[in-house]
Amino acid sequence: MRHPSSSMAIPFRPLVLWLATAALAVALLAAVQYRSGVAELSDWTRGTDTFLAEKLAQHDAHMTALAAVIRMSPTEPSAGVQGLAESITAFYPRVADIATIRIDGANAHVIAYGRAHGPAKEADLSAGDLPKLGKPGETAVRPISERHAYDIYKLVEAGRLLRLRINAAALFATDSLPSGYSVSLSLGDTVLFSRVSDQASIVDVKSSLSAGNPGQPLHLSISEGFSLGELFPFRLVLPLVLGSAAVVWFGVQYRNTRREKRRQELRATLLEQETRLAHAGRVNALGEMASGIAHELTQPVAAMLSQSQAARRALTLDRADILEQALDANIREAKRAGDILGRMRAYISGAEARIERVALSEALHGALRLVETDLAQQAITLDVTIAEAPRIVAIDVISFQQVIHNLIRNAADAVAGQPGARITLKAGSQNGQAVIAIADNGPGIDPALLDRIFEPFFTTKPDGMGLGLPLCIRLIEKVDGTIEVRNDGGACFTIRLPAGGAA
Repeated sequence: MRHPSSSMAIPFRPLVLWLATAALAVALLAAVQYRSGVAELSDWTRGTDTFLAEKLAQHDAHMTALAAVIRMSPTEPSAGVQGLAESITAFYPRVADIATIRIDGANAHVIAYGRAHGPAKEADLSAGDLPKLGKPGETAVRPISERHAYDIYKLVEAGRLLRLRINAAALFATDSLPSGYSVSLSLGDTVLFSRVSDQASIVDVKSSLSAGNPGQPLHLSISEGFSLGELFPFRLVLPLVLGSAAVVWFGVQYRNTRREKRRQELRATLLEQETRLAHAGRVNALGEMASGIAHELTQPVAAMLSQSQAARRALTLDRADILEQALDANIREAKRAGDILGRMRAYISGAEARIERVALSEALHGALRLVETDLAQQAITLDVTIAEAPRIVAIDVISFQQVIHNLIRNAADAVAGQPGARITLKAGSQNGQAVIAIADNGPGIDPALLDRIFEPFFTTKPDGMGLGLPLCIRLIEKVDGTIEVRNDGGACFTIRLPAGGAA
């Protein structure tokens, strides 16, 4: 019986994909529109900054010229000051008023210049209401919010000031402002001029700048509001939505075609792949089993060969004692080979290891006897340090000795032929565990290969089979131990075993 929602599954996923694609395309369009608007605002702000800086510099120039003329006119009203003031107000309408102020005790007498009917005396001011300027040339600025203007004062000479009144609104050509821009000009905490856009917006971006003129520290704030139509223009949104629908439809058709073709190919090759995998598994298992048996039996067979050769020499020397020792050694190695085969059968069948509580030093010395002669012939020094505790460990003795023998043989291969070749074996305890470290002074292991060193069939030796270290780690794990490897000058293998209690 078909599930009720299965009939809707086919169109539902393309619909969701189309909606997501269309939303992404529209969002990218809005981002592009937004970035374009922000770039325009930044350009307009930079242009305004330059334009404003030029005007403020002109104010400073006017003040300098007027101050020079005032100093040359000791008596007022002055025709020279009037002429220059008329020229300034005519060419620079934003200069709303020019006046000189003479301080006489507590009073200040004001004469206005630049008007069409000549200088005019204005009402006196209180000297205490004027800015305190210390020496000629110093300036001060004061806002006049109710007139949307600010005054610039300059001390021309002792007791004589020049005042320039600037119309803040006239600093900008407000008719050239873009419709969506809002502008605010302030001096300190006083807003001198502002214009707020009446355009509805959903996102606002603000840009601020401070005039670089120290005598007129104006602060300009410009913001732009983005309306819904500006961020999502219909003339562009509609083609994007339709285009995304077409792209999704073609994409879905292509995907379905490819998926069906791949499904048919997978179905056709599935049986063949399963057959190959099964065959490869059987071959790999058989190869690992046979190679493991050959690898482990090599050691006792080599020992029996060496002892048999010693027995043969003892016959020629008529040394019954040496012959007896050689025969005893052969018997031990034959039993050892049998034990190895028994361990291998148990390992293949998954049987439990034969755990015995033995002295750690005794188990180690038994393994070292197998390699001492060979190391001496290769001029490799073996340093052995066995601490007192822990004295007893719970191990499978044959397996443990095979691991020690294999690690020492690997170390010997790494240092063979080099001067001062040395292998160290240190045994002790740490955190309630028996710790055996086997290190050499060879070239070490490539750091890139450390993580793979215990993988089956992976080897760094030209004639290696890649089975020794994987078998070592499995044998140690059977007695709840671990093996680690690191580079410490040369390679260093560390075995950790649970302690077996007191002797």
